[in-house]
Amino acid sequence: MAVDSGMELLFLDTFKHPNAEQSSHIDVVRFPCVVYINEVRVIPPGVRAHSSLPDSRAYGETSPHTFQLDLFFNNVSKPSAPVFDRLGSLEYDENTSIIFRPNSKVNTDGLVLRGWYNCLTLAIYGSVDRVISHDRDSPPPPPPPPPPPQPQPSLKRNPKHADGEKEDQFNGSPPRPQPRGPRTPPGPPPPDDDDDDPLPLPVSDDKEEDVPHREDYFEPISPDRNSVPQESQYSDEGEVEEEQQEEGDDDEDDVDVEEEEDEDEDDRHTVDSIPEEEEEDEEEEGEDDEEGDDGYEQISSDEDGIADLERETFKYPNFDVEYTAEDLASVPPMTYDPYDRELVPLLYFSCPYKTTFEIEISRLKDQGPDKENSGAVEASVKLTELLDLYKEDRGAKWVTALEEIPSLIIKGLSYLQLKNTKQDSLVQLVDWTMQALNLQVALRQPIALNVRQLKAGTKLVSSLAECGAQGVMGLLQAGVINRLFELLFADHVSSSLKLNAFKALDSVISMTEGMEAFLRGRQSEKSGYQKLLELILLDQTVRVVTAGSAILQKCHFYEVLSEIKRLGDHLAEKTSSVPNHSEPDHDTETGLERTNPEYENEVETSMDMDLLESSNISEGEIEKLINLLEEIFHLMETAPHTMIQPPVKSFPTMARITGPPERDDPYPVLFRYLHSHHFLELVTLLLSIPVTSAHPGVLQATKDVLKFLAQSQKGLLFFMSEYEATNLLIRALCHLYDQDEEEGLPSDGVIDDAFALWLQDSTQTLQCITELFSHFQRCTASEETDHSDLLGTLHNLYLITFNPVGRSAVGHVFSLEKNLQSLITLMEYYSKEALGDSKSKKSVAYNYACILILVVVQSSSDVQMLEQHAASLLKLCKADENNAKLQELGKWLEPLKNLRFEINCIPNLIEYVKQNIDNLMTPEGVGLTTALRVLCSVACPPPSVEGQQKDLKWNLAVIQLFSAEGMDTFIRVLQKLNSILTQPWRLHVNMGTTLHRVTTISMARCTLTLLKTMLTELLRGGSFEFKDMRVPSALVTLHMLLCSIPLSGRLDSDEQKIQNDIIDILLTFTQGVNEKLTISEETLANNTWSLMLKEVLSSILKVPEGFFSGLILLSELLPLPLPMQTTQVSLPYNMHLINDGSNTF
Repeated sequence: MAVDSGMELLFLDTFKHPNAEQSSHIDVVRFPCVVYINEVRVIPPGVRAHSSLPDSRAYGETSPHTFQLDLFFNNVSKPSAPVFDRLGSLEYDENTSIIFRPNSKVNTDGLVLRGWYNCLTLAIYGSVDRVISHDRDSPPPPPPPPPPPQPQPSLKRNPKHADGEKEDQFNGSPPRPQPRGPRTPPGPPPPDDDDDDPLPLPVSDDKEEDVPHREDYFEPISPDRNSVPQESQYSDEGEVEEEQQEEGDDDEDDVDVEEEEDEDEDDRHTVDSIPEEEEEDEEEEGEDDEEGDDGYEQISSDEDGIADLERETFKYPNFDVEYTAEDLASVPPMTYDPYDRELVPLLYFSCPYKTTFEIEISRLKDQGPDKENSGAVEASVKLTELLDLYKEDRGAKWVTALEEIPSLIIKGLSYLQLKNTKQDSLVQLVDWTMQALNLQVALRQPIALNVRQLKAGTKLVSSLAECGAQGVMGLLQAGVINRLFELLFADHVSSSLKLNAFKALDSVISMTEGMEAFLRGRQSEKSGYQKLLELILLDQTVRVVTAGSAILQKCHFYEVLSEIKRLGDHLAEKTSSVPNHSEPDHDTETGLERTNPEYENEVETSMDMDLLESSNISEGEIEKLINLLEEIFHLMETAPHTMIQPPVKSFPTMARITGPPERDDPYPVLFRYLHSHHFLELVTLLLSIPVTSAHPGVLQATKDVLKFLAQSQKGLLFFMSEYEATNLLIRALCHLYDQDEEEGLPSDGVIDDAFALWLQDSTQTLQCITELFSHFQRCTASEETDHSDLLGTLHNLYLITFNPVGRSAVGHVFSLEKNLQSLITLMEYYSKEALGDSKSKKSVAYNYACILILVVVQSSSDVQMLEQHAASLLKLCKADENNAKLQELGKWLEPLKNLRFEINCIPNLIEYVKQNIDNLMTPEGVGLTTALRVLCSVACPPPSVEGQQKDLKWNLAVIQLFSAEGMDTFIRVLQKLNSILTQPWRLHVNMGTTLHRVTTISMARCTLTLLKTMLTELLRGGSFEFKDMRVPSALVTLHMLLCSIPLSGRLDSDEQKIQNDIIDILLTFTQGVNEKLTISEETLANNTWSLMLKEVLSSILKVPEGFFSGLILLSELLPLPLPMQTTQVSLPYNMHLINDGSNTF
């Protein structure tokens, strides 16, 4: 028998460790001769291990239900090796993952098993190294041998199956690829929803009676499958089929005859095909094999197992498909390296700082003058008629024409400028505008018509300012700023008219040319800025002051940018004047000093001083630069509330009950200012100069600004519109990040959070989205479903999700605005209704879209995206009930069925949480995460920002939470979450897969935010007391589980936010202390703060494992440093002890 032609049972036994307490155990399997290991199975309890064994040994006894099993083998090709080589790990789960297959057939005579189990029933399949036939596909090379293709029964087809070859090619089990191939697959991933058309496998009737009725636990699946749909059922015959395949028969002809005889019966059975090998497992296990070749002894300790578990917990999506050579040839082979991909000019979206008029001009130029554009032609004709009709008339009809012109400028004037460049329409419009703003002309009009004329003039200023630099320069040359100030300083002008004038002035300074003219002014005249200050200092209404203050804020932002540019140019000149011959000596000295960790702090200080001295840059200049960058961040953060012109009918009160959200968008103007000052180039320069790139304050301020820009769609588009500068910026950020890693320097926490990689993945994700939208514009009617360019784009998106940083970036970008519509459009186009069942099932693009949408819904906490697309997604899930990914997506979206995202939905969502709290952190309970996210969005106000009105609807939302028993429900959620996380935390393992971690963090943050909102509203007045001590107890436990021992050595951003939320909630108990009550021992002992602190202390002292976490919490809660308030006089000796303890702590 050839080694590859079949498998036999090499070993089956149960290892028992009767210890009552679960701990790590090691067991050894010895073989009497050298064997090839193809597969290792862990037999779940109650599942029949083998049909030919007696009942006393036939059933598995493995416990507990889930654990990690590490496998090591004796490498017979290296007889002098001092240790066993690592074979891999199996994340055992009795319901989903019981089989482990190595990348290649392992040639060994012994195995070592290690894991946290009490009982382990193990079956090992393979072949004895005795006879190797010459009909192998390729002879094995010297060790380590790459595995030859493993033949599967589905590949041996008789003529009876020839007709269905093409139809079934997407459902077979492909041969496993070579273990040392490329990191990424050569082609696109296939669909994973092929449960409808399984390939027939041989079934033996005589073994059918011996199979126990536990078929859903013994599924023939690949060990690397990370999830199995809970609703899938597996037949008894399918189980026997898998056993027979892996036991093997010596006579291959018997298998073919048996397959032919039982074909009709096999058509009634369903088994999942073996999925393709995952790239991550292949890479990791390949690296482990290489480590065994370097001659170094591997570390065998619990920490090694923890690291392996952390590295291997992330499982990638699995795909059950077989591709032919033609299929793979249709897509170019590619590997994804983010450092090799750079941004290119925008394809679909518009530049965020361009005006609507400029965008229309660009669109008309791209279309060409010959293409039909009826809307622009009609607008241009009407605009020309109006300009010709009222050249001299300045009566009522002229005022009516003034009111009609603003709606015609974007389409009409843009078309006129392209078709007839000699026509002076813009000059005539500017002249009309100046006449409309003239008070003397207005006073000659009848009553009411004069006000209409002035308002029409201000609106025409705003419309002409949208025409870009040409329109603004025409207005400035005509003196529009002085004309507007004449209107503002005039007597008896209503506030509404002044607000219109301010809006016109705001439109003029929104262009850089207008801002320069406003700030500088003409010779011997006051600048517009000075005139505006004088106006505000006069006795004005609050609405007028608010409108003028918004313009002052924009001016301040512009001047800060100008100062940063001046300082950046100054730093660049100073740096370029430094002689280069001093740099190698400096680097050599610092490199030698770094080798001695004893002087690490002194070295860093001396390095900073040397950099400052060698660059001729003073510390004062660095501090000034940091302050300017922090001011830019603060102004951009508060811009929606401080830089917009208030609507005419609004009133700037501290709070409001009804009304629209913030009206205008200030960021396109700010991006225009950033572009004119070359801000991204300046930031790249700062990250390239040694003295500024090594300063943690500069790095933190720079990262804050860049991260704020990357949070919005327009900010990412700004990065992409400045693609050349962004490419250099990302390269500089990645260089700093990689430099710290390579040199092993202690990080300041500024660059080490992978922000550079997140920004890079975010921009590249948006670039892929632009490619998707561009594809739909070009190829909407294409008959080819899987276009090569489309698959290449989807493949890149899919590969970005392979690491947690990229997964977060993809979820973030797709949740912005209408980006997810690109994938929904793709799924609707390739759905069953459009293409039919078979074609949609085999469409690779369709399955890409399913996977990516599922990743976005799982990763993103943006509820606005769910509100926009929930109905479409639920409709797609309902339309394709056989797609496993869509059914999983349906479970995530389950709480959103027939849901209106308003305050009235709070009781229904809390009821859903109550009903599913027992399914927390299970596949059936994933909808809990979505429900908590929606509750957070509907009931919790956003973080307060300076200048923002308080919306009183949030008070009503908190009342709804209390009335629906939200407090008790959220406490139970935390307690349930703590009970699930306690055991893994005690075993020093991480949170599991990336999805498991994302779900845990999201659920914890949402629940903490809801609790914080409710307690803050309840206790802020001091009128109520809250004595439910389940809250501090649950918070202390949660902090211990998530924030006390981070595996990375420090808290990441999500864990830090959880710790801050826990501390904020505990500190809200101080608000429950009524200051009016008489201070006595009884009141101090019974107030909410004392009760909370007593509960925290008792929780800390309950078990030793909580000491460290408790000390961290106490250091944040206690009012340190001294003095501390006490009710008794402290003796000097006691004060001395307290001070010593405080210093020690």
